[in-house]
This record gives sequence, C-alpha cells and structure tokens, in this order.
Amino acid sequence: MTLSQLRRFVTLPSERLAPDSYLTDGKRLLRVVSHFDAAADSVFASLEDCMTLEVRPYSPGELSAMRLRPVRTPTSDEA
Repeated sequence: MTLSQLRRFVTLPSERLAPDSYLTDGKRLLRVVSHFDAAADSVFASLEDCMTLEVRPYSPGELSAMRLRPVRTPTSDEA
C-alpha cells in the first residue's frame, strides 16, 4: 500500500500519529507507540490503551473506523 493510499483511509493528519501523541475515541485514551511505515510490507500503527497498557497494531481502515481525535493539552492561558 502506498502512502497516498494510506491517506485515503486515515482521517487523522499524519502529524497526529506521531509517536507519544495521544488520541481518544471518546471512551478510551490511546498513546501512539509507532506510526505507519510506508516502506514496510505490512502497514500498521501501534497504539497503547492507557487503561490496560495493551499495545495493538491497527490498519488504516481500522483507525478510520474508530473516529479518533487528538487529545489536546491546555495552554497556560486556558488553565
């Protein structure tokens, strides 16, 4: 799968899938462990469930279906 094909499936901008960034589906908090490697044979991103600490690979289609959104940290003006 090429990078352009990946972008069609993933609804999150690639910078939001940076390692150590956090995402939520509204129920779970997930940490990005590794992002897509377009040069690899299998294209997955590994996410860790912050409650169970389980790390699992997700395909672009799975991530898209999860409707993830980035977790934003408050700025000093918002705190």
